[in-house]
Amino acid sequence: MYPTLRQIVDAHAWKRDYEKYLPISRFLFRPIGFLLTWVAIRVGLTTEAVSWLSGVVGIAACLCLVSGYENMLPVGIGLLLFFNLLDCVDGSIARTMKTENPYGRFLDSICGGIIDLAFWSVIGIMAFRHPQYLYWPNPFGFNAIFWLATGGFTCFFYIWLGYMERTFDELLRPDWDRLQEAGRNGGESIAAPEKVEPITSCPAIKDSRMLIRVINTNLRVRETHYILLLISYWGAMVDFLLVCYFFYYVFYTGALMVIYSVRGTKIRDTLRTNQSNKFNNSQ
Repeated sequence: MYPTLRQIVDAHAWKRDYEKYLPISRFLFRPIGFLLTWVAIRVGLTTEAVSWLSGVVGIAACLCLVSGYENMLPVGIGLLLFFNLLDCVDGSIARTMKTENPYGRFLDSICGGIIDLAFWSVIGIMAFRHPQYLYWPNPFGFNAIFWLATGGFTCFFYIWLGYMERTFDELLRPDWDRLQEAGRNGGESIAAPEKVEPITSCPAIKDSRMLIRVINTNLRVRETHYILLLISYWGAMVDFLLVCYFFYYVFYTGALMVIYSVRGTKIRDTLRTNQSNKFNNSQ
Protein backbone atom coordinates (compact mmCIF):
# COMPACT_ATOMS: atom_id res chain seq x y z
CA MET A 1 0.00 0.00 0.00
CA TYR A 2 1.33 3.41 -0.97
CA PRO A 3 1.94 6.05 1.74
CA THR A 4 -0.31 9.08 1.84
CA LEU A 5 0.98 12.61 1.45
CA ARG A 6 0.48 13.12 5.21
CA GLN A 7 2.63 10.08 5.96
CA ILE A 8 5.37 11.44 3.67
CA VAL A 9 5.29 14.78 5.50
CA ASP A 10 5.28 13.10 8.92
CA ALA A 11 8.33 11.00 8.00
CA HIS A 12 10.22 14.27 7.59
CA ALA A 13 9.25 15.55 11.05
CA TRP A 14 12.62 14.92 12.68
CA LYS A 15 14.33 17.29 10.23
CA ARG A 16 11.99 20.22 10.87
CA ASP A 17 14.14 21.64 13.65
CA TYR A 18 17.12 21.80 11.30
CA GLU A 19 15.10 23.49 8.54
CA LYS A 20 13.23 25.82 10.87
CA TYR A 21 15.60 28.65 9.99
CA LEU A 22 15.95 27.75 6.30
CA PRO A 23 12.88 29.45 4.80
CA ILE A 24 13.66 28.70 1.14
CA SER A 25 13.89 25.00 1.84
CA ARG A 26 11.05 24.91 4.34
CA PHE A 27 8.46 26.90 2.39
CA LEU A 28 9.47 26.28 -1.23
CA PHE A 29 11.48 23.15 -1.95
CA ARG A 30 10.18 20.83 0.78
CA PRO A 31 6.44 21.22 0.03
CA ILE A 32 7.03 20.63 -3.69
CA GLY A 33 9.43 17.82 -2.82
CA PHE A 34 6.74 16.05 -0.80
CA LEU A 35 4.43 16.10 -3.81
CA LEU A 36 7.17 14.78 -6.09
CA THR A 37 7.91 12.06 -3.52
CA TRP A 38 4.25 11.03 -3.58
CA VAL A 39 4.47 10.71 -7.38
CA ALA A 40 7.89 9.03 -7.41
CA ILE A 41 6.82 6.28 -5.03
CA ARG A 42 3.76 5.52 -7.13
CA VAL A 43 5.75 5.19 -10.34
CA GLY A 44 8.21 2.87 -8.62
CA LEU A 45 11.30 5.07 -8.34
CA THR A 46 13.81 4.06 -5.68
CA THR A 47 16.06 6.34 -3.64
CA GLU A 48 19.10 5.30 -5.66
CA ALA A 49 17.32 5.90 -8.96
CA VAL A 50 16.35 9.42 -7.92
CA SER A 51 19.93 10.10 -6.77
CA TRP A 52 21.29 9.04 -10.15
CA LEU A 53 18.62 11.11 -11.88
CA SER A 54 19.52 14.15 -9.78
CA GLY A 55 23.17 13.79 -10.77
CA VAL A 56 22.27 13.66 -14.46
CA VAL A 57 19.98 16.69 -14.11
CA GLY A 58 22.65 18.62 -12.22
CA ILE A 59 25.31 17.92 -14.85
CA ALA A 60 22.88 18.91 -17.61
CA ALA A 61 22.19 22.15 -15.75
CA CYS A 62 25.90 22.96 -15.58
CA LEU A 63 26.36 22.21 -19.28
CA CYS A 64 23.51 24.57 -20.13
CA LEU A 65 25.01 27.35 -18.01
CA VAL A 66 28.49 27.09 -19.55
CA SER A 67 27.19 26.85 -23.11
CA GLY A 68 27.46 29.80 -25.42
CA TYR A 69 23.72 29.84 -26.13
CA GLU A 70 21.89 32.55 -24.26
CA ASN A 71 18.55 30.76 -24.46
CA MET A 72 20.05 27.82 -22.53
CA LEU A 73 20.68 29.91 -19.41
CA PRO A 74 17.10 29.86 -18.07
CA VAL A 75 16.98 26.14 -18.88
CA GLY A 76 20.15 25.61 -16.85
CA ILE A 77 18.83 27.58 -13.87
CA GLY A 78 15.54 25.70 -14.05
CA LEU A 79 17.41 22.38 -14.08
CA LEU A 80 19.42 23.46 -11.04
CA LEU A 81 16.19 24.13 -9.17
CA PHE A 82 14.87 20.73 -10.29
CA PHE A 83 18.14 19.11 -9.21
CA ASN A 84 17.67 20.54 -5.73
CA LEU A 85 14.09 19.24 -5.66
CA LEU A 86 15.28 15.75 -6.58
CA ASP A 87 17.83 15.95 -3.78
CA CYS A 88 14.89 16.49 -1.42
CA VAL A 89 12.94 13.63 -2.99
CA ASP A 90 15.53 10.86 -2.63
CA GLY A 91 15.80 11.46 1.11
CA SER A 92 12.03 11.67 1.50
CA ILE A 93 11.59 8.33 -0.27
CA ALA A 94 14.16 6.69 1.99
CA ARG A 95 12.59 8.07 5.17
CA THR A 96 9.02 7.28 4.11
CA MET A 97 9.69 3.77 2.81
CA LYS A 98 12.29 3.06 5.56
CA THR A 99 14.91 2.14 2.96
CA GLU A 100 17.75 4.30 4.33
CA ASN A 101 21.12 2.61 3.91
CA PRO A 102 24.82 3.57 3.72
CA TYR A 103 24.99 3.17 -0.06
CA GLY A 104 22.03 5.51 -0.53
CA ARG A 105 23.67 8.16 1.63
CA PHE A 106 26.94 7.70 -0.25
CA LEU A 107 25.24 8.03 -3.63
CA ASP A 108 23.29 11.09 -2.51
CA SER A 109 26.49 12.79 -1.32
CA ILE A 110 28.42 11.95 -4.49
CA CYS A 111 25.70 13.02 -6.93
CA GLY A 112 25.09 16.23 -5.03
CA GLY A 113 28.73 16.94 -4.26
CA ILE A 114 29.88 16.94 -7.88
CA ILE A 115 27.49 19.82 -8.62
CA ASP A 116 28.28 21.72 -5.43
CA LEU A 117 32.04 21.55 -6.02
CA ALA A 118 31.75 22.81 -9.58
CA PHE A 119 29.04 25.43 -9.03
CA TRP A 120 31.10 28.60 -8.62
CA SER A 121 33.42 27.72 -11.47
CA VAL A 122 30.33 27.16 -13.62
CA ILE A 123 29.02 30.61 -12.69
CA GLY A 124 32.40 32.12 -13.56
CA ILE A 125 32.30 30.50 -17.00
CA MET A 126 28.71 31.65 -17.43
CA ALA A 127 29.74 35.23 -16.61
CA PHE A 128 32.66 35.02 -19.06
CA ARG A 129 30.55 33.69 -21.92
CA HIS A 130 27.55 35.97 -21.32
CA PRO A 131 28.84 39.43 -20.34
CA GLN A 132 25.41 40.89 -21.12
CA TYR A 133 24.34 39.57 -17.73
CA LEU A 134 27.05 41.46 -15.88
CA TYR A 135 26.61 44.83 -14.21
CA TRP A 136 30.34 45.57 -14.68
CA PRO A 137 31.46 43.66 -17.79
CA ASN A 138 34.90 45.32 -18.07
CA PRO A 139 36.38 45.57 -14.56
CA PHE A 140 39.79 47.27 -14.47
CA GLY A 141 40.14 46.74 -18.21
CA PHE A 142 40.27 42.93 -17.94
CA ASN A 143 36.92 42.31 -19.68
CA ALA A 144 34.80 39.33 -18.62
CA ILE A 145 37.88 37.16 -18.04
CA PHE A 146 38.10 38.89 -14.66
CA TRP A 147 34.85 37.20 -13.65
CA LEU A 148 36.03 33.86 -15.03
CA ALA A 149 38.98 34.08 -12.63
CA THR A 150 36.72 35.25 -9.80
CA GLY A 151 34.53 32.18 -10.27
CA GLY A 152 37.57 29.92 -10.13
CA PHE A 153 38.92 31.52 -6.96
CA THR A 154 35.48 31.46 -5.34
CA CYS A 155 35.26 27.76 -6.11
CA PHE A 156 38.72 27.21 -4.59
CA PHE A 157 37.87 28.96 -1.33
CA TYR A 158 34.52 27.13 -1.16
CA ILE A 159 36.31 23.78 -1.42
CA TRP A 160 39.04 24.85 1.00
CA LEU A 161 36.42 25.91 3.55
CA GLY A 162 34.77 22.51 3.46
CA TYR A 163 38.13 20.77 3.68
CA MET A 164 39.15 22.77 6.75
CA GLU A 165 35.88 22.02 8.51
CA ARG A 166 36.12 18.29 7.80
CA THR A 167 39.76 18.20 8.90
CA PHE A 168 38.96 19.99 12.16
CA ASP A 169 36.02 17.66 12.84
CA GLU A 170 38.13 14.57 12.19
CA LEU A 171 41.36 15.58 13.94
CA LEU A 172 40.61 18.25 16.54
CA ARG A 173 36.88 18.34 17.30
CA PRO A 174 36.79 15.43 19.80
CA ASP A 175 39.71 16.82 21.82
CA TRP A 176 38.35 20.37 21.65
CA ASP A 177 34.92 19.31 22.92
CA ARG A 178 36.49 17.34 25.76
CA LEU A 179 38.71 20.28 26.64
CA GLN A 180 35.70 22.62 26.75
CA GLU A 181 33.78 20.25 28.99
CA ALA A 182 36.78 19.77 31.29
CA GLY A 183 37.11 23.54 31.59
CA ARG A 184 33.48 23.89 32.65
CA ASN A 185 34.04 21.23 35.27
CA GLY A 186 37.03 23.09 36.61
CA GLY A 187 39.61 20.68 35.21
CA GLU A 188 42.41 20.98 32.68
CA SER A 189 42.47 17.50 31.19
CA ILE A 190 41.09 16.29 27.88
CA ALA A 191 39.04 13.42 29.23
CA ALA A 192 35.33 14.21 29.19
CA PRO A 193 33.48 12.33 26.41
CA GLU A 194 30.40 14.47 25.81
CA LYS A 195 30.04 17.18 23.21
CA VAL A 196 28.54 20.33 24.73
CA GLU A 197 27.58 23.42 22.83
CA PRO A 198 29.03 26.75 24.03
CA ILE A 199 26.78 28.53 26.52
CA THR A 200 26.68 32.24 27.24
CA SER A 201 24.93 33.93 30.13
CA CYS A 202 24.23 37.12 28.19
CA PRO A 203 20.96 36.92 26.21
CA ALA A 204 22.03 39.69 23.81
CA ILE A 205 25.24 37.89 22.90
CA LYS A 206 23.40 34.59 22.59
CA ASP A 207 20.77 36.14 20.31
CA SER A 208 23.37 37.85 18.12
CA ARG A 209 25.33 34.62 17.75
CA MET A 210 22.13 32.80 16.85
CA LEU A 211 21.29 35.43 14.23
CA ILE A 212 24.76 35.23 12.71
CA ARG A 213 24.55 31.44 12.66
CA VAL A 214 21.15 31.52 10.91
CA ILE A 215 22.34 34.01 8.28
CA ASN A 216 25.54 32.08 7.71
CA THR A 217 23.70 28.76 7.35
CA ASN A 218 21.32 30.25 4.79
CA LEU A 219 24.19 31.74 2.80
CA ARG A 220 25.90 28.36 2.56
CA VAL A 221 23.05 26.08 1.43
CA ARG A 222 22.65 25.39 -2.26
CA GLU A 223 19.00 26.46 -2.49
CA THR A 224 20.06 29.99 -1.50
CA HIS A 225 22.75 29.93 -4.20
CA TYR A 226 20.22 28.91 -6.84
CA ILE A 227 17.62 31.49 -5.89
CA LEU A 228 20.26 34.23 -5.78
CA LEU A 229 21.53 33.08 -9.18
CA LEU A 230 18.00 33.34 -10.55
CA ILE A 231 17.64 36.87 -9.14
CA SER A 232 21.06 37.98 -10.41
CA TYR A 233 20.24 36.55 -13.85
CA TRP A 234 16.98 38.51 -13.98
CA GLY A 235 18.78 41.65 -12.79
CA ALA A 236 21.80 41.19 -15.12
CA MET A 237 24.22 41.32 -12.17
CA VAL A 238 25.76 37.86 -12.02
CA ASP A 239 29.09 39.54 -11.29
CA PHE A 240 27.64 41.00 -8.08
CA LEU A 241 26.71 37.51 -6.91
CA LEU A 242 30.22 36.27 -7.70
CA VAL A 243 32.10 39.05 -5.98
CA CYS A 244 29.91 38.88 -2.85
CA TYR A 245 30.48 35.15 -2.44
CA PHE A 246 34.17 35.49 -3.26
CA PHE A 247 34.71 37.86 -0.33
CA TYR A 248 32.37 35.81 1.84
CA TYR A 249 34.38 32.63 1.38
CA VAL A 250 37.74 34.43 1.65
CA PHE A 251 36.70 35.99 4.95
CA TYR A 252 35.16 32.76 6.22
CA THR A 253 38.19 30.58 5.42
CA GLY A 254 40.54 33.16 6.92
CA ALA A 255 38.48 33.42 10.11
CA LEU A 256 38.25 29.64 10.48
CA MET A 257 41.99 29.28 9.93
CA VAL A 258 42.62 31.62 12.86
CA ILE A 259 39.94 30.04 15.08
CA TYR A 260 41.05 26.47 14.41
CA SER A 261 44.72 27.36 14.89
CA VAL A 262 43.97 28.97 18.26
CA ARG A 263 41.96 25.95 19.34
CA GLY A 264 44.68 23.60 18.12
CA THR A 265 47.37 25.39 20.13
CA LYS A 266 45.18 25.25 23.24
CA ILE A 267 44.76 21.51 22.80
CA ARG A 268 48.49 21.09 22.23
CA ASP A 269 49.42 23.18 25.29
CA THR A 270 46.92 21.34 27.49
CA LEU A 271 48.26 17.97 26.40
CA ARG A 272 51.81 19.11 27.11
CA THR A 273 50.78 20.37 30.55
CA ASN A 274 49.05 17.08 31.34
CA GLN A 275 52.07 15.09 30.23
CA SER A 276 54.38 17.30 32.28
CA ASN A 277 52.20 16.92 35.37
CA LYS A 278 52.10 13.15 34.97
CA PHE A 279 55.87 13.04 34.64
CA ASN A 280 56.39 15.22 37.72
CA ASN A 281 53.94 13.13 39.76
CA SER A 282 55.76 9.98 38.79
CA GLN A 283 59.07 11.26 40.15
